[in-house]
Amino acid sequence: MAQNIPLHTLPKSPDTIPAFRIYRFKNSQGIHQESPVALPITPLPTDTPHRHSYYEMLFIEEGEGFHEIDFHSYSIQGTGLHFLTPGQVHLLNASIPCKGYILAFSEDFYTFYNPGNVSIAQLPFFQPTRRQPIIHLTEAERDYFHNLMANMVTEHLATHPDQSLIGRYLGLVLQKCGSIVMQRPNTAQAGSKITPELVGKFQELVEKNFLQWHEVQRYALELSVTPDYLSKLVKKFLGISAQEYILEKLLLEAKRLLVFTRLSSKEIAYHIQMDDPSYFSRIFKKKSGLTPNEYRELVRKSTI
Repeated sequence: MAQNIPLHTLPKSPDTIPAFRIYRFKNSQGIHQESPVALPITPLPTDTPHRHSYYEMLFIEEGEGFHEIDFHSYSIQGTGLHFLTPGQVHLLNASIPCKGYILAFSEDFYTFYNPGNVSIAQLPFFQPTRRQPIIHLTEAERDYFHNLMANMVTEHLATHPDQSLIGRYLGLVLQKCGSIVMQRPNTAQAGSKITPELVGKFQELVEKNFLQWHEVQRYALELSVTPDYLSKLVKKFLGISAQEYILEKLLLEAKRLLVFTRLSSKEIAYHIQMDDPSYFSRIFKKKSGLTPNEYRELVRKSTI
């Protein structure tokens, strides 16, 4: 158990646009074998807890097992798409090794080459409250993505890759994913209550700033609305107050650190910028029913 959860970042790009990368799973040796440049394997061990500073999409063509994402377990059965947002802690527990592609990209890369598309945080598989991290694919959908990914890889491995073309490929991939999700019956029903743009922007800000900004007033100022108006709107559409939403993000980060690091409860309180460790312990027990140490012992027994 480490002092910090391993964090993977994308390599620095020589140009002004953040790097985009395509990786393969460690056993996918046959992918683009004819290319003079090999598609690199994912640089981090996928079977131990880690997280990323970027977005990630896994296109799994073969494999079985489980994908653990922030204390939720999702089955890997055949072909599927798996989505991860920055900061999530995950690992692959595969009984049959996975084969396929891994797309790693920043929000800036997506936005730069797809300025007219919906913002990345509003895609259903990346949206905080509607997040559906797994899409199981039909055979026809599998063939569609296989061909699209193969073209992306060819361009990515070219001597002089066209980044704008790769960026548009990425936009097409995510647009198609969004279309598939919205066509599924259970998703269409869940998405019937459209979240206002202001609430979506609040969620995006919380995802990026919850460690530093703990007060609703700070988010309201950033969004040019009153705290009372923001709180009422968030309560109406998310079912909890804006302050509770922020607190949930802080406690999720605390849970990650309790389970996957050796940091003490006091150190974790300081990490999430709660300057009073005793208050952190009280609020944690109030929300989870367990003290931080009790939670650590219970979850480690069942997940590690």
